[in-house]
Amino acid sequence: MRTSLFTFLLILISATLFAQTQDYIYLSGRVKDALTKTDLPEAYCILYDSVGEPRDSIKCDRGTRIINGERVPMAYYGFPVTKADSTYVFDIVCEGFEPQTIVYKVENVGRREERREIPMTFLKRAPIKLGEVTVKASKVKFYHKGDTLVFNADAFNLAEGSMLDGLISQLPGVELNDNGQIKVNGEYVESLLLNGKQFLDGNNQLMLENIAAYTVKNVEVYRGQTDKQKWENDTTQLALTMDVKLKKEYNIGWLINAQGGAGTEGRYMGRLFASWFNPNSNVTLLGDINNLNDNRKPGKSDTWTPDRMPSGTRTYKMGAINYDHRTADESFSINGHATFEQTTTNNSTTTARTNFFNTGDTYENSWRRNYDRDMKAETRHYINWHDNKWWASGMIVGRYKRRDTHGDNLSGSFTEEQKDLTLSALEALYTATSQETLDAVINRANTRSQGKSREYEVQAFPGFDFKVPRTGDRLSDEFGVKYVNKKENNWRDYVINYGADPAPAVRKLQYLDNQPNHTLTLMNSIEYSFDLRRCRLSIEYDYRFEDTWRDSRTFALDRLTEMGIFGELPEGYTATLDPDNSYTSHQMRNKHSARIHFSYSHWNKKNKNMFYMALTPELGLTHDHMDYRRAGILYPIRRNFKTFTLGRYGAHFDYEMKEYGEGRRSRYAHSIQLEIEATPKTPNLLDLVDIVNDSDPLNISEGNSGLRPQTEFKHRLSWGFNPNRAEHRLTNRVNLSANFTHDAIVRGYTYDSSTGVRHNRSYNVQGNRSFSASNYFNLSFGKGDCLTLSSSTSATSSRYVDMIGLNTDVPTRSKVDNIFLN
Repeated sequence: MRTSLFTFLLILISATLFAQTQDYIYLSGRVKDALTKTDLPEAYCILYDSVGEPRDSIKCDRGTRIINGERVPMAYYGFPVTKADSTYVFDIVCEGFEPQTIVYKVENVGRREERREIPMTFLKRAPIKLGEVTVKASKVKFYHKGDTLVFNADAFNLAEGSMLDGLISQLPGVELNDNGQIKVNGEYVESLLLNGKQFLDGNNQLMLENIAAYTVKNVEVYRGQTDKQKWENDTTQLALTMDVKLKKEYNIGWLINAQGGAGTEGRYMGRLFASWFNPNSNVTLLGDINNLNDNRKPGKSDTWTPDRMPSGTRTYKMGAINYDHRTADESFSINGHATFEQTTTNNSTTTARTNFFNTGDTYENSWRRNYDRDMKAETRHYINWHDNKWWASGMIVGRYKRRDTHGDNLSGSFTEEQKDLTLSALEALYTATSQETLDAVINRANTRSQGKSREYEVQAFPGFDFKVPRTGDRLSDEFGVKYVNKKENNWRDYVINYGADPAPAVRKLQYLDNQPNHTLTLMNSIEYSFDLRRCRLSIEYDYRFEDTWRDSRTFALDRLTEMGIFGELPEGYTATLDPDNSYTSHQMRNKHSARIHFSYSHWNKKNKNMFYMALTPELGLTHDHMDYRRAGILYPIRRNFKTFTLGRYGAHFDYEMKEYGEGRRSRYAHSIQLEIEATPKTPNLLDLVDIVNDSDPLNISEGNSGLRPQTEFKHRLSWGFNPNRAEHRLTNRVNLSANFTHDAIVRGYTYDSSTGVRHNRSYNVQGNRSFSASNYFNLSFGKGDCLTLSSSTSATSSRYVDMIGLNTDVPTRSKVDNIFLN
């Protein structure tokens, strides 16, 4: 497969390299409103001949550039000129605006140069006198604008005070889950934007819960580009994007939303959202405090499940500030945020578990109480600065985390099901229990845990891109550095009984000191790309270096005569060092990746069909060097992994047929897409060390030096149908997918039914697979499209394979099959 793929690429590359270069250069520009800084797609430019007479006019929506799934979704104009030094004079005109004359010089044109950008044009509004106007129109719920699906927010009936999540959950063909994940016609939305900009570093949940539905004009869904991809004119990796457009009156000024509430049993909540907008800048303040441990809502794609409601209490505190600014010509932008979050949970959990074995089932009952307090502070900032020839960018991240945790767990394993077993009965198992119950006991474990950890992280990613003069080529380089430092201290107390014996068989009190624990990562990526006719080719080389130090010292405090108080270190504890469960580790990883991006597009004017193809194969070589020392024994590991990757859009084919409409309204009646991915995963180096870790007496971990990398193959085929029938607004999409995993890495175990002890180990298995099919249908009909019929149907069949053994040293292959119909 690799040989065939690269042979095919070499043929394509050779064909493009020997293609005849163009004898003209394409000039393009963009038109915006000088006041609102929004595009003016109704504008057009008037070209003049040598004596100053108008010879041609070009509308802004007549270009061939495809951005965000549409043909020229912004106000771009363009025209070809000969490759010669010359001066061009033309007017930019738009109804309701004052015309502007542009004088542009073309000189020093390169032989392979194909495009030049004219500086952005800003038109001032012409003074007008408004007369009395009466407008009557029906409200259409959704329509297509090119390949963009547009939902009209005003056409949906919502309860007063509804937020953005309430609006999105009503959109036909759209699913919204508890965690803020959005699917449109069965496909996940990768980017949720507000007025074309990312909100709080992509935190969907905060945006969904704080933007009022009445402020929204439209919700647009399209295949979108980042600002960087637009600058590069890169359409090879378009992500499904949902862009929430606010009404004009809410694009300037303040937007404030505050909520507060109090309830029984001391429940309370308070929330503040304040945002200031203007066409170029936005500042948002957020605050949230509550002790409501369940924020789920019914009706979100059946993910609100009362049987999974959490127990205990949860107190949440959050404060954040988000800012975004860009200049009117979009040549400079800066944005970022700072957030503080603290979550305190106090939970009690009861679990009943059945282990199914051919020789007889076993039953486990456990009660767990835990208290956790997590604090996180983060700040992240982006800056971009560019013109037509270069692009400079940078990102700085700082993060601090702290966690305190306390837990108590009491569990028991039995050969017979204990239907009426309570916590108090399990506590008194060996003092006030029937002989029948004692005969069924496999083990009883009483464990306590307490720990503290803190972690800080800093990142910096500067980057620079350059368009080679007099060509269409681009050179880019990005460097990154990341440092993570973590400190952790844990206490563990185990008291374990086996069978009916009331005397503990295992008594352990441990203190774990995990430090130093830090990782330094250096990254660099360099890429060279160029365009030739309908082809785009780029070659990229990535290098990644990681240096990780981890030390973990375990002290067996149960060896002391006086163990002291749980959670406090007694005198002389250093003498109880447990070398068998202590280790030092130094790991270095050098990863080299070579990647080729190749894309080809062709639009057949005669048949009005379009074909698009993108291939992104990647070869990787990873060298791992680890020195792992445990119990005084050094385990040196040296591994080289060769990988082949077809990541997202690694092999993407798109064929669209029967274009209709014109300009921005153009769309295709049929769209067929095929995507293929191949994603490798290398095993964790620690799993390759042949050691035994018995710090948890009931769950003993072992290494496996024979682990191989796994590779997951994904295939997706979809067909979209949008007929050109004015009387019906019909859309239908069929999705088929098949996924396979070769040498899947799974965590298997063997189970000792006499003691309830599990020996865990990683294995490679074959047979993991899944198949799915779905259909999404929408039809609007009736007078003014007042009725909508929608349907969502899906089916999934999956198989999961792992390794399980009973009373044996070697587990056997086990599989689970699932079928879901929805």
